Amino acid sequence: MQRLWRPPLPGGIHVCGCGHSGTSILTRLIGAHPRIHAIPGETGVAKKGSYRRYRQAIEGFWRDSAAAGTSVWVEKTPKHVRQLGFILNAAPSSRIVLICRDPRDCVASLKRRYGRFGKALRRWRHDNGRVDRWRHHPQVTLLRYEDLVDDPQACLEQLMARLGLGFDPAQLHYHQQQVSWYSETGAGHRELRNQQINQPLFNSSGRYGEQLSAAEIALVHRRCGRLARRLGYGLG
Repeated sequence: MQRLWRPPLPGGIHVCGCGHSGTSILTRLIGAHPRIHAIPGETGVAKKGSYRRYRQAIEGFWRDSAAAGTSVWVEKTPKHVRQLGFILNAAPSSRIVLICRDPRDCVASLKRRYGRFGKALRRWRHDNGRVDRWRHHPQVTLLRYEDLVDDPQACLEQLMARLGLGFDPAQLHYHQQQVSWYSETGAGHRELRNQQINQPLFNSSGRYGEQLSAAEIALVHRRCGRLARRLGYGLG
């Protein structure tokens, strides 16, 4: 069946990557720019690959952005890393910001969330395989979590130049404007997620030894080492 022509949509900024890689805090940093409106939470607007659903959602994003007096919006959904082909086909002017994280720290954090090491390891490999596949696309910018927390201003200056907006010092003070993005069932988890996006940026790298056993760390090295090196990580 011949596919019907669909008009290209005006794109915004999508932040994605493997979960627990820093997508939330990166979105807060980008969204603190005075010309950018941050869409709260995780929208999941592209996860089903539906053009109609995506169009309706981003039309709402543009209305919200205009009401906020901004000229562009940013949303974050980590699993959109699996839908980049759809997003860039539907809205070719979209800017995609990917973020990756050392697999040991990321897998440790995901293991704490899932309670299952194997599931955490598979997700890092699966989603970062897509990060690696798309990182050289002209509409895509890739950041490493470790670079962001080590020198956030330098990282943001480069990123905002790529986005064509320019760095604003207000971005480093995002935490002075408290937000409530998450409303999941379960007050404890909701409070934790909202607390995380309202605290100043800090470096949590290198803590994987508190969550992973020596055997698990060795398995991360074996299963993730080649992909990690392509993303700039030498696991040793």
